Amino acid sequence: MENASKALIIAGGILLALMLLSILVYVAGSMQDWAGSQTRDELTKQIAEFNKGYEVYNKKRMYGTDVISVVNKANDDNIRNQDDEKYWVNVTVLDKDDKSISVDNSKEFKMTIFTCEEMKDSNGNGRIDSIVFRQI
Repeated sequence: MENASKALIIAGGILLALMLLSILVYVAGSMQDWAGSQTRDELTKQIAEFNKGYEVYNKKRMYGTDVISVVNKANDDNIRNQDDEKYWVNVTVLDKDDKSISVDNSKEFKMTIFTCEEMKDSNGNGRIDSIVFRQI
């Protein structure tokens, strides 16, 4: 009888230890999922903030000064991300005849009116990486 009661106590202890171990494994897995979701949330916020800086230029009518500003912003971002080309922003400026024009600081260019024709994420990473402006 004494051996049977010791066997029950040992079995109960083993079951209790297995339950505690299972709970610890579950909690550790949940913490890892939580940390992963926090990282994804932070990345989503960073992408939204990045895109917000360009979406202000998604207008039907703007002057060349705005185009100069977005080109300078894109150049600064590209310099910051020069090691990772998937984060580069390409800005194309077209005239009325679909010819690419260079952005300059001349008074004529500053007063020229443009429209944002396209703003997209062509890499699929959520970040705007291609912008097309066309002269009106």
